[in-house]
Amino acid sequence: MHTRFSREASYKLQRHIILFTLFITLSVGILFSTVFTGLYSNYLSESLAASTAINMKFLADSIDGNLESVNHLIRWAQGNTTIGKYIQAPDNNSYGIIALQAHTRLTEEYQNNPVSSMLHRVVIGNKNQRFIQIVAAQYSSTHNLSVEIPALPYFAGLYDASADRLSTGFLSDPFCPSLEKQVIPIVAPIYAQYYSDKAGWIFVEVTQDLFTAPLEYYSYAEDSQLYLVLGEHTYELSVNDIVPSDFTYEIKKELTDFNTGTPLAQNGCRAYAVHELPADKDSVIVIRPLSQKNCYLIQTLSNQEIRRQNQMLALIWAVILILMLFVALLLTVFLHRFIAVPVQKLRHQIDLVAKGYFKPDASLEWNHELGDIGRGVNKLACDMEQLIEKRISDEKEKKDLEYKMLQNQINPHFLYNTLNSIKWMASVQGADGIADMTTSLSRLLRSIAKGTQLLIPLSEEIALVKDYFNIQNYRYGGTIAFEVECANDALLQVPIIKFTLQPLVENAIFHGLEPRGNRGTIRIIIQEEPNSSGQNVEIIVWDNGVGIAPEKAQQILTDNSSEFFKEVGIGNVQKRLQYEFGTQYGIHVESEINQYTKMHVIIPKQNRIP
Repeated sequence: MHTRFSREASYKLQRHIILFTLFITLSVGILFSTVFTGLYSNYLSESLAASTAINMKFLADSIDGNLESVNHLIRWAQGNTTIGKYIQAPDNNSYGIIALQAHTRLTEEYQNNPVSSMLHRVVIGNKNQRFIQIVAAQYSSTHNLSVEIPALPYFAGLYDASADRLSTGFLSDPFCPSLEKQVIPIVAPIYAQYYSDKAGWIFVEVTQDLFTAPLEYYSYAEDSQLYLVLGEHTYELSVNDIVPSDFTYEIKKELTDFNTGTPLAQNGCRAYAVHELPADKDSVIVIRPLSQKNCYLIQTLSNQEIRRQNQMLALIWAVILILMLFVALLLTVFLHRFIAVPVQKLRHQIDLVAKGYFKPDASLEWNHELGDIGRGVNKLACDMEQLIEKRISDEKEKKDLEYKMLQNQINPHFLYNTLNSIKWMASVQGADGIADMTTSLSRLLRSIAKGTQLLIPLSEEIALVKDYFNIQNYRYGGTIAFEVECANDALLQVPIIKFTLQPLVENAIFHGLEPRGNRGTIRIIIQEEPNSSGQNVEIIVWDNGVGIAPEKAQQILTDNSSEFFKEVGIGNVQKRLQYEFGTQYGIHVESEINQYTKMHVIIPKQNRIP
């Protein structure tokens, strides 16, 4: 049942590894594809917008050049002296000569202008309601232009410069209805030569060729539209015609540079993602302002080109996805061969160890991380075999010891009974000293043999030391005294390690008082350690013996010898205290030669014995 469960768990783990590998591979692939597709789409829009901006720059520069030629003709008329004389010429016999000179000079300037073929009509009127004009003969009329032109509804605004120069948009020629092409009327004042009053005006009709002629060398996709915005008028441009358009849009966001994140502004163009109205579709447009105020070129990017690029991107991602699936398959095979199979072998070996077969298998020790596990399993098998053998040996030794203990159980009882008999005989014979010494020794041996508890109350430890001292006091003929001072009886309940104070008292007797050769005193002082806020207890074992040299103080704390108990020397006591309570507790020695020795024992003030 256990083996079947292990195999099922192993196969389930293998399936989980394979599924997890496929999931991670596909997730990373899909996430990467999604992020990259979004970045690529933005980059594609940016690239198309950047290339469109470059083309629109050349187109806008060409149109601006044409407009500058028109403006140059107007500025020339405003500053030429011949035209100035004509504007201010009196209506007398010399007027005809001045008018002829002005017309001749205007004709020369008109013919030398690069865009003369795009200027349908040029008219200059003076203050006497006379005019000169340049127009093709077939478009000439008998209208009194000096009167009818100032009467046009847009004349006043253009003449006073309160409206943009191209704000009227394209209109039919009011003086030649048969003209197929529409024109843009431009009006500018001409000032008197010697004062700043407006003395006349120039009227220029610009044909649509000024905007369409540069399109001859401009190429763009079939589904891309090019618009011309003149103030409040919008037109769709083509090579042969300009058509009014109701194209409007709502800006969704401005395209930014792919690398810097700043607005995409190349060659004076700005690109925006917009929602077209009334077409009701989303698109990307590039806007390029012209030199004239409130005049713009707008081009929509080709959706066909974007779709074509996206289709190519989808094909690339399909290929990448197939490659990722292939990589996932190879990874699955790799995991099965180099992880699943070794894990099955390790599981089989562990099953054998569980059944008691401890022979190591060298084939599990591969040269990779699982090989480390295999070596660990083999070592475990060997260690378990040795452990079982040792356990059998220990059990046998334990039985032998139990048998010996049963044999020796009678010995302590025999010793206690013997000591009681000696005490009884000493009392009967009046040897009180022997009886007292025998009683102390009996209590001391009982304390040694009683239980295995490590911590005892401080009061019991003091009683044990008193019994020990009583025996030693008879040895030295009553020449040494023993005193106990306790600042607070509650401190006598503080737990202390058994046989902590006895080695210190023994050291005070043998190495402090005995070399002195006369009477001496040992005093145990119990108090709260100063500067510990009542958290620690300090026990001082004081004697007025010969003292200890400073170089021997450290030796005392590391020497484990003791005349009475060989395993509980002062050095051993120091280690036991620090093992039990921590390195901040223990013993330190204070002494002056031929004066005194103090053994300071610091223990924590615990409330009870654990």
